[in-house]
Amino acid sequence: MRSKSASSTNPDPYRAALAIGESLAEIAPEVVFLHTTVHYEDWHEFIEGLYDGLGHRDVRVVGASGDGIHEAGRTVDVGAAALGLNSAGRVRWHVAHAKGVKAGPEGAVRAALESLNQKLSGRKPALYYFISDFDTDASRIETVLRDEVDVPVVGGMAGDDNDRMDHCSLFCDGERLDDAVVMLAAEGDLAFRVHIGNSIRPVGRPGRVQVADGRTVHRIDGVDATEFVARESGKPFLRADQGIVTLAVLNTAGPGEKRLRAVAKDRGEGEGSLTLHGGIHTDDDVQVCVTSPQDLMQEVQALAGEAAASGFDPAAALVVTCAGRKWLVGGNIRYEVDAVFGAFGRTLPLAGFASFGEIGPLRHEGAYTRNLFHNMTFVLLLIGSGAR
Repeated sequence: MRSKSASSTNPDPYRAALAIGESLAEIAPEVVFLHTTVHYEDWHEFIEGLYDGLGHRDVRVVGASGDGIHEAGRTVDVGAAALGLNSAGRVRWHVAHAKGVKAGPEGAVRAALESLNQKLSGRKPALYYFISDFDTDASRIETVLRDEVDVPVVGGMAGDDNDRMDHCSLFCDGERLDDAVVMLAAEGDLAFRVHIGNSIRPVGRPGRVQVADGRTVHRIDGVDATEFVARESGKPFLRADQGIVTLAVLNTAGPGEKRLRAVAKDRGEGEGSLTLHGGIHTDDDVQVCVTSPQDLMQEVQALAGEAAASGFDPAAALVVTCAGRKWLVGGNIRYEVDAVFGAFGRTLPLAGFASFGEIGPLRHEGAYTRNLFHNMTFVLLLIGSGAR
């Protein structure tokens, strides 16, 4: 597997993308994972610049915007990054998208899966890469990926700038999309490993959700949702806690599974209520979770060290990391890629983005769990070559 990553902070959309495309053209990539921030005003110019740099359009392009981007050379709040892969034909890459994820998450995911199934002629891929607009109930996306897809799915929800939740961009070949999902199926001889860090600690006593509506929870354990968080965490619930405070849903169906739902920024639906990044149900049992910057840094260090100790030799890495982790540490998430480079070396091609929700299976007793939606989570996808 040949691989290369590239990035740019040039504010001009055409020139930024042109520089990335020209850099990746060296390996003649079959697929490009593209991640940007939302600051570019002319996406048509950006996409044209990327293809001009690559020299042709016969390459799959998938990706999304995020609240900052990672690349082997930098972690920045404004710019674009990409990872290119060339498997010399050992892997066949199939791309599909479907609109309408805001109103119908399940239908959009199933439509994209059906389009890919037709391209695969019923064959099972090794891996799916998945991106969605964040303005939807991601727990409804999870139900399809968890219950109807029996191969690993890795990815996340596109992000906006800092604490805004206004708009985002998704990329599917030559199109820039919103209100959509984008899926890539990797078929063939692809080696990979998925490592996920979400060891955020529960505090206080569990409580039962008594009134909830989709992503909004109103009352827990006899009190307003915000009062429950304050009571169990031991401190008042503040606006600064949005995007960071997380509820662990204790009702899980599968062994080794863990469900975290972070409070969405500026999405409270009335005094005392909390809106989450994923749906929650009446009679769910939940527990408040908190963490510290030091805990997050130590977790990523340990995760990267365990990944290196496994003996897997990666050709490239993709990182999807929760924007809430970035907000908690004051914006400095360079430590995440530094941990990966410390484990595997700074020559490892890497790209990624800060997301508004993450997707991937956990590891349990030597196997992957079902595909899950996460918050406050760090996802590391290591890509290699040869048999899995």
